[in-house]
Amino acid sequence: MALSPIGKYERVDVLGYGATGIVYLAWDSLLRKQVALKEINVQAGDMERFLEEARLLDRLNHPNIVRVHSVDKVEGKVLIAMEYVPGVNLQELLRQQGRLPIPQALDIAIQVLDALDYAHRNHTIHRDIKPGNILIRRDGVVKLVDFGLATILGTGSYAGGAGTYVYMAPEDFEEEERSDHRSDLWAVGVTLYEMVTGHRPFNASNPKNPFSWQEAVQKQQPPPLQQYVPDAPAALQTVIDRALAKRKEERFPTAGEFAQALRRVQVLLPDAGGETLAVVSAQAYGAQQRKESVAAGASKSPRSAIVKVEPQEVSFGPVRQGEQCVAKVVVRSTNRKPLDARLASHPGWLYVHPPVLQRKQQVVTLTADTGMVSAQGALCDVVQFVNGEQRISIPVRLEVLPPRPQFRQVAYWYVPLFVSCLVPLFTVVLGSGDWSRWMPIGLELSGLLGAMLVLITMGAELRSGERMAAVLLMLTGLSATGTYLGVLGDPQNHPQGKIAVDLLTVMGAVLLLQLFSTRRWKWWAWVLVGLSLGLSGVIASVTRGGV
Repeated sequence: MALSPIGKYERVDVLGYGATGIVYLAWDSLLRKQVALKEINVQAGDMERFLEEARLLDRLNHPNIVRVHSVDKVEGKVLIAMEYVPGVNLQELLRQQGRLPIPQALDIAIQVLDALDYAHRNHTIHRDIKPGNILIRRDGVVKLVDFGLATILGTGSYAGGAGTYVYMAPEDFEEEERSDHRSDLWAVGVTLYEMVTGHRPFNASNPKNPFSWQEAVQKQQPPPLQQYVPDAPAALQTVIDRALAKRKEERFPTAGEFAQALRRVQVLLPDAGGETLAVVSAQAYGAQQRKESVAAGASKSPRSAIVKVEPQEVSFGPVRQGEQCVAKVVVRSTNRKPLDARLASHPGWLYVHPPVLQRKQQVVTLTADTGMVSAQGALCDVVQFVNGEQRISIPVRLEVLPPRPQFRQVAYWYVPLFVSCLVPLFTVVLGSGDWSRWMPIGLELSGLLGAMLVLITMGAELRSGERMAAVLLMLTGLSATGTYLGVLGDPQNHPQGKIAVDLLTVMGAVLLLQLFSTRRWKWWAWVLVGLSLGLSGVIASVTRGGV
C-alpha cells in the first residue's frame, strides 16, 4: 500500500517502530536519494530532546555512526532524515541465528567500540547501546544508531533508568552522577556476551521491574562462556569479565582499549590468518547474500581496484605518552580503477584521515595519540579499509614511553642549573667597579653555559618549556657577545676581546664533547655547576686586577 508524502519526502515503507516514533524508508524528492526518515509526533514527546539527538548526530562524523542529513518541522511533526543503511539490525540477526560465530561477534563489537571511542573523545555518551541500535550493512560495516539518550559530558545526564534495563550498568540504576562513558562499555560487554553465547548474562525474576534488574545486575555473575560455547578462548572470557566488572573503575578505561583487547583475541583465533568481514544471515538479505571472507589484497575482481599500500607497515617508533606522532601512507590502485574504500576499523589511539578513499591514489594520514593510551609498552594493531570485497590492512606499531617529566618533578635540579648559568654575569655586575667593560664577557659565559643547559635538557628529554628557557638564555648571551666583538673590530687589540676569544675556545671544546655524550646529562649537570663556579672565580680575579 502506497504511503502518503510528507513535505519533500515520499514515504516508501515502514522500517520500524520505536518509543520515539516511526522510522520510514523515504525518498528525498529534492536530493533524489533514499533516506531513513524518523517521524516524531510533537505531542507524544519532548521536541527539544529529539532536536538535541539530531544536533549530536550531525556533529559526529564516523564511518560506524549513522549520519544525519537534515531536520525539518512539517505538519506539527519533527522529521529527522538520516543515512539509510540497507541491512539488518543485530537484534533481528540474533533472533534468527541464536548466536553468532566468534569471529563475526568480535568484528561487530570492535566496530561498535570504534564508533564509541570517537563519540567519547567528542564528549558524547550514547546511553542506549543494545542490539536494536546496531545496524549491519550488507557489506558487513556496522552502524550505530539512535543517540536519543546521548548526553554531553559534564552537563549532567538523564536519570538512572534512561537506557534499556537488560543492558544497563550497575551504576545506571543509582544516582545519575555515577554514570559515565564506562556505562556504554558495560552495554557492549553485555551485547558481546549475547552474540557469542546466544544468552543474556543476567536474568531478572520480574523482567518488567527495574528493581528486579538492579538486583540481578548487581548480584549475579554471568555463566562462563564455555558453558554455552566450549571452544570459546580463555582470552575472550578475560576481556568480557573486565567489561562486566561491577565497579566501573575495574572496566576498560576507554572504548579504544576495549577494542584493542578484542583485536588481540582475534589474533588467537584458529583462522586468524585470513581476515573475515562481518557476515549477516541469508534470511535477512535473501538469496543474494553470501559469506564474505577474503584475505587482504586477494581480490582479483576486474570490477574493483587492485590496491597497493606503501609502506605496507607503519612503525611510529618510541613516542612519549601524551604526545602525538604522524605518519603518511599512500594507497593507490594498480589497475587504474578508482578506489571505493571506507575505513572499517582502527585502534582507539589512532586518528585516520580521510576515512573514505575514492581516487586512484590517496595519501592517508595516521596520527598516533598516546594520550589515549593508559599504559606504556609496545602496541601492535591494524588499520582496515573495506574496498568492495577486498579488505585493506595496514599494520601499525607504536612504542609508548613514560611521559616527559612535569616541571615540578625536575625543578629541584633545573632551577639551580639555570641560576648557575647566570652566576658569571652576576659576578661581573656585582664584583667589578667598571662592570660595563666586562659585561659582554659575563653575557658570553652565561650564553655558553646556557648552551650546555640546552644539551642537558635534550638528554633528560624535558618538555618544550624548559628547553625554550635554556635556548633563550643561550641566544641572549651569545648574540650580545657577537655584537660586542663586532664593535671592537679586532678583538686581539683589546684585553676583554682576548679573554672572550679564549673563553669561547675552551667552552666550544667542552660543548663538542658534551654533544657526543648527551645521554650522560647528569654528569654534565655537575660539570656545568663546576664550570660556573670556577669561571666566576677567574672573572672576579681578573676584573679586580683591572686587566
